[in-house]
Amino acid sequence: MPSARIVRSRSRAGESGNWHEFTSSKESNAQGGWVSDGYRTSHCAPGYGLHYNKTHSSGYYGALWENIEKPLILDVLRPLSGASRNCLDFACGTGRIAEVAAGLFSEVVGADVSRTMLDSAQVPPNVSLRHVDVTREQLGMTFDVVTAFRFFLNAEDELKWHALKAINEHLKDGGRLVCNVHMNATSPVGLACRLLNRVSGRTIRHTLSAARFKALLTASGFTVEQTIPYGYLPRPGNLLPGFCEMMMQPVEKACRRLCVPGQLAQHFLVVARKR
Repeated sequence: MPSARIVRSRSRAGESGNWHEFTSSKESNAQGGWVSDGYRTSHCAPGYGLHYNKTHSSGYYGALWENIEKPLILDVLRPLSGASRNCLDFACGTGRIAEVAAGLFSEVVGADVSRTMLDSAQVPPNVSLRHVDVTREQLGMTFDVVTAFRFFLNAEDELKWHALKAINEHLKDGGRLVCNVHMNATSPVGLACRLLNRVSGRTIRHTLSAARFKALLTASGFTVEQTIPYGYLPRPGNLLPGFCEMMMQPVEKACRRLCVPGQLAQHFLVVARKR
């Protein structure tokens, strides 16, 4: 697979490749302002992209992606895609979702504030990666679909609002947002995290329920069309990684066959239409 094409609006001395970087006017405040905002820069440390890819390519996370998440995303995106349709992958990271979308849409744009994440991305030719904070800078185009994965759970409340506003503005009329939350507050692990937070008196692990997220989406100009729970087998820390890989798909199928309530799943995917 070819190396990522990262589009920038300006070139830098000594750098090769087709780079054009959208740079926020607020980036000049290098020691403060938005650059120092918590979740915005949480993935910007040197080498973080390589660490992220390694973490999510094996063990529980690798099995979750290959066996559950990737097939689910394909099933959801396929009816929304087409030869003349385009997709924005918001907070695209190392490009996993953008790569999946590339096989379904004629054009895919991946946007992220983390240069180190984008540097670790490898995507097909119909994907352009942009180093830009789209909550602060417009891309100058609109999209049929916007994806946003592993973002909303840990983003601060204010950043959630800004992100949803930006996504809404970048969607065509009637366009869809496809996103996920990877720690459902009503799942067994989510309940344990909430208890831990309460006992410790601080937030150690973020959780977000489907009901609360739906309310946030509704208030941000979206209509929730689908909520799909997944990931019924919880991750037991670093214990039994081989067991998790082996049992994840059978447990998922059994829970769906037995109609186990979606509130018990650790993750959920949401499809929401721009109003």
